[in-house]
Parts: sequence; structure tokens; C-alpha cells
Amino acid sequence: MKKRVKRVFSIHHWLGLLAGLFLLISSVTGSVLVFHHDIDHAQFAGLSTLAVPATELKIDSSIARILKAYPGSDVRVPELPKGQDQALKYEIRSTEGRKWVFVHPTTGETLATVARADKRLVHTLLDLHYNLLSGTPGKIGVLLGGLSLIVLSITGLLLYRKSIWKVLAFRQRVSFKSRRSFFSSLHRVIGVWSLAFNLFISITGTWIAFTIVQSALSPVSVSTVEGNAPTMVSVDSVLKQISKDYPEFEINYLRFAGGTLSALGRLKSDPSYYGVTFSNLQVDLSSGQVKGVNFVKDKPWHERLLLVFKPLHFGDYAGLPVKLIYCFFGTMPGVLAVSGFLVWRLRNRKPQERIVRRRLPLTPGDALKPISN
Repeated sequence: MKKRVKRVFSIHHWLGLLAGLFLLISSVTGSVLVFHHDIDHAQFAGLSTLAVPATELKIDSSIARILKAYPGSDVRVPELPKGQDQALKYEIRSTEGRKWVFVHPTTGETLATVARADKRLVHTLLDLHYNLLSGTPGKIGVLLGGLSLIVLSITGLLLYRKSIWKVLAFRQRVSFKSRRSFFSSLHRVIGVWSLAFNLFISITGTWIAFTIVQSALSPVSVSTVEGNAPTMVSVDSVLKQISKDYPEFEINYLRFAGGTLSALGRLKSDPSYYGVTFSNLQVDLSSGQVKGVNFVKDKPWHERLLLVFKPLHFGDYAGLPVKLIYCFFGTMPGVLAVSGFLVWRLRNRKPQERIVRRRLPLTPGDALKPISN
């Protein structure tokens, strides 16, 4: 092997061993998190489903009470009810954690609460995926892991570049001659087929991890709106006015902070990969006037590209077929980590096993024969 190839192989080899556990964790959690909305809905269907359908959505019937009950908290509506049988859900964020409050969309009556929504399955998987359950050090570790996957994808491309077309044409397949040849060929075949996806998911994920680390190292204080603000306008009236003035805008998410209502959503003409919450309108809660309009389509191309990295990374911007593709290929970094480790393990054990086999007697009678060198 040439020196350059040896150097590339050495980088791929040792970096893969060092980052292997991270790749396995991020691969498994990422594949599951493609269905994070579906998991949440299934887990809390009993709390979010109404026995009697609601007649209409009246946020005014509950918002003042919620703001008063949780002063100083970051109050959000993570999704508006999609059907008449679905409750209105508030998410209360504070230094103590997150709480969900389900209320009747029309009457505002509290139906159920989830005291520690930050301990639910999806949020735990998100924490594991984003920070390895280790806070800021874990976030930095995830960033380094994302960079590792980029380097591994590039070095893998350089090492297997002559095999790419053979693998894609099914002229090189998985070998079953031995355990080592099986895992080695499996590593090569999966690496080739998942190369483009691995590069795509690692680049988008690394950018997201960078923004998370940046926020963790330079936290911005979030101002909140108090529940006893006497000049707060009708939220329902504001939403109706938005629908009238911006008929193309679909509201999917509400946030109350600093005397401002942030209505997050998307334009009906937006491509699906723009996501459902990356365009927004900012409304002054004391006057009801729109003071900021931020649509993804109006941003420069480079800002637009960075904004869509998150929906593109998670794969939840489209229907079930796209989610299944993301879920399947999302497991590939984990499979590559395991197969690469086993190739290394079998290669390092083979010389020792050969010596042991040479010394072991083949039959009971052979044990009585003198050993000659």
C-alpha cells in the first residue's frame, strides 16, 4: 500500500474505533426519533383525546389562567389541535424542567397534566442524541462525533472508491467464506450504499450540534410574559387577523415571551423541507400589531440553506415513506461501527488463534505423542 493510502486507512481505522460507540448511540436514537411526533401521540393519546368533540378553539379561555399559574415560565403551544377530538396542549418550560398541561379547546378546563414532560421517552432520546445525557460536555462530544462521521465518510470514500461502481452494480457482494470476510465485505457494501446519506446526515447534524454548543456556551436570557398583564390583547383575535392578513400562512406553534406572541408556521406554497415552524410572525401582545415578519422564502439562499438543515436532518418534513427511508439509512452508521469493530477484533485475534490451534491435539491419541519442533 502506498504511504498516502496507509495514512488514510490509519485515520479511518482509529477514528472509527474511537467514535464507534457514539456512532452506535446516535444511529439508534436518530432512527427512532424520526417518529418522535408519532411516539408522543401514541404515548399520550389517552390524555390528548377528548371524550366529546370540541365546538371551536378558544385560546383566550385558558391562556390568561396558564400565564398566571406559571409566572416567569416560558409558555408555548407546541401544536394546535388538528381535530375536534384533540385537546389543546400547553408546554411550560422553566429551570425545573418541562410540564405539559392539556386543556379543553373551547372551555379552557384543565383535563390532565404531565408533571415531567422532560422525562418522557422522546425527550430522553433527544437528550441522548443531542448531549449524551451529559449537559454541555456531552454537546461538545456530539459535535466532535459529527465531525468524526464526516471524516470517516470521506476517508471511506477514498479507501473504497474503486469498489463503488462494483458494489452499486452488485458485482461485489457480502462474502460468507469466513467471519472476517463477512464483516469486512458487509462493512464495504453498507459503506458504499450509505455513503451519500452518511455525508448528508453528518453535515446537517454537525451544523445543528454547532448551534447547540454555541447556545450552551453563550446562553441568552429569555424574557417571559406575566399572566397579570392588564393590556394583553385577545389571542384569538390576533390569530384571526393573521389568517386574514396572511391567508397563505399556516400557524402550527405559539410562543409567549417578553410581551410578544410568536406565531410559528409555514406558507402553503413552501416546499415541505422548509419545515412547519421555521417561518414566523411576531405580534405585540399589548397592541395586537404585527411587528415582525420572517418567512423562510424571503431569506438569502445561504440563510435559507442553514435554516432547513434541521427538518432535513430529522426527516419529519414528509410522509411515512420518507420517514422509513431515514429510519433505515439512519441505522447504517451504527452497523458500520459494529462491523468495523468486529473486523478489527477478528484481525487482531487471528494470529493468536492460529498458534493455539497448532498446539491443540486433534485426537486423544495425538495427546500421547511427543511434540516435535
